[in-house]
Amino acid sequence: MGNESKDKIEPEVKELRVSVVDIEECRPNPSQKNRRKWFASSVRRVFDVRNKSEQSPWPKLIRRLLYLFSAALLLGIFAVVIYHSLLLALVRRLSPPRASDNGLTQIVADWVQPGANSTSPFWLPNFSRDVVPKEIHSHNDYWRRVPLLEALSLGITGVEADCHLIEGELYVGHTNSSLTPNFTLRSLYLDPLIDILTNQNAGNGLTSSSGINGVWDTHPSRGIVLMTDLKTEGFSTLAAVQAQLEPFRQKGWLTYWNGTTVIPGPITHVGTGNTPFEAVLNSSYSNSTYRDVFFDAPLHNLSHIYNLSNAYYTSTSLTGVLGGKSKIPRNGLTKKQMIFLRGQVDKATELGLVSRYWDIPPWPVSRRINIWHQLEELGLGMLNADAIEEAARWNWRWCNVLGLELC
Repeated sequence: MGNESKDKIEPEVKELRVSVVDIEECRPNPSQKNRRKWFASSVRRVFDVRNKSEQSPWPKLIRRLLYLFSAALLLGIFAVVIYHSLLLALVRRLSPPRASDNGLTQIVADWVQPGANSTSPFWLPNFSRDVVPKEIHSHNDYWRRVPLLEALSLGITGVEADCHLIEGELYVGHTNSSLTPNFTLRSLYLDPLIDILTNQNAGNGLTSSSGINGVWDTHPSRGIVLMTDLKTEGFSTLAAVQAQLEPFRQKGWLTYWNGTTVIPGPITHVGTGNTPFEAVLNSSYSNSTYRDVFFDAPLHNLSHIYNLSNAYYTSTSLTGVLGGKSKIPRNGLTKKQMIFLRGQVDKATELGLVSRYWDIPPWPVSRRINIWHQLEELGLGMLNADAIEEAARWNWRWCNVLGLELC
């Protein structure tokens, strides 16, 4: 009896099982090692599917993220393809048309440097067909792949040859170290021009003409400027140039001053560099009624001593008169600079001279293009250019498209 009551009073003892994880979670100040275990166990519990009928949300979320990333990547690739397709189409649309198929383009394509084995012609039929003359000066023209002829094929009306008188011969090159035996004033400029003008004035036997034709089929009466930049002593070098121009003088192919007015010819000879103004005035090939060499007057120091009778170009360094390249903004000339330059250009026009600025900053290209625009707005007489194809054939307004330089 006593034992039975004792059994009823004693409570039932149940086994209590506590996992290590549960104990760790309840610790108020877990150690760093236990904290790492707690984090690992938490991650395991996230992916632990206790109810087999339930799926973990993480795989589904990861799949969605992968889908979004793939879609964004495809859209990006599609946008890049469309952008470049439009850009290429725009380039094709804005690029200058193919050069005219005439004698000049064929000569330029097949040209070989002067030498013993050179058989390159200087003239072919339809010589300058469809070529439109432009007021552009080919600065340092002898640096072109085809001196003189490449510029003519683009309609450029002014070419420049640096002349060095050495042992009686006129060599063409920028410096003494760049001179070569086959690059002379005769071989690069005078011989080709004699051949061109001879054929341009040969006639066809069907019609007769009393006028003298120049190099342009589209404008036969319009001439070109041959500027000789003398690098050696001025008086003797100019005399040598004048002597080599004698065949042009005999044919009446040189522009000259007759004492009262200028008589235009297919070739206008302008002297610059070391050319002395006194030598132009008192040349042995000149007299009171004839002068066929004209001076390149200083545009930054222009006065009335320079006029139609003794000068043709009036030139100066653009960066020089503006105080250096750093003074010219990247977007072109400032209003103050434009006003200053307009005064020089207007003064040249009053004297009947052709204004020209050299040393135009070549880079960035957008700045050079903007300056070209601004100089044309000023009424500049001749645009000095090193990038002659860009200057002569491209539409300057479309040289920069979508941040890319197309010219």
